[in-house]
Amino acid sequence: MMLMTCAASSAHVLAGQHPGLFTYFTWSEGATIIAAVAAGLLAAGVAVLGYSAQQRSARRDRRATGYAEALRAVEDYLEAPYRIRRRDGSSVARMSVTTHVSDIQSRINFYSGWLSIHAPQGVRQAYLAFVSAAKQDAGPQMTQAWRSRPTSKDQDVPLGAALPQPRASLARDAVVAAMRQDLKVKHH
Repeated sequence: MMLMTCAASSAHVLAGQHPGLFTYFTWSEGATIIAAVAAGLLAAGVAVLGYSAQQRSARRDRRATGYAEALRAVEDYLEAPYRIRRRDGSSVARMSVTTHVSDIQSRINFYSGWLSIHAPQGVRQAYLAFVSAAKQDAGPQMTQAWRSRPTSKDQDVPLGAALPQPRASLARDAVVAAMRQDLKVKHH
């Protein structure tokens, strides 16, 4: 068989022709090689598609985590009036609460900037509206809480009723809906 293949090759060279693909191989050997190459290309394609899907999922997960942290920053701001009302009146407590509120403001500013770079316009606008609504609701509540007398007894810690934050509640629903839409998450 090898002798015949070499003879065929020599005949082509003597005739001034370039040998073809199957000059050195039989059709069955060539088909095997083509099938192996096709299988390799298919496997590489599947690997690339799998890797791409994994990367898209990882980016989506990172964005979802960023969204959750952005929401958490505003929720912490909405919780600040409760922390202020529960302070004990000491200078240490006052410093702790003011530092905490300052840290919250910094996180809100960070996530506002992060969303302005990474989020679609609808998410950005809804988040800024949530921040604004939280400040409208919780800002005056914080001022009132600072004017109230400090907590001196454990029995005074429960406030009895939640502070009304209607604007923030509506804005929260809107920003969560915008984030879900961006992440393509169905409401459960």
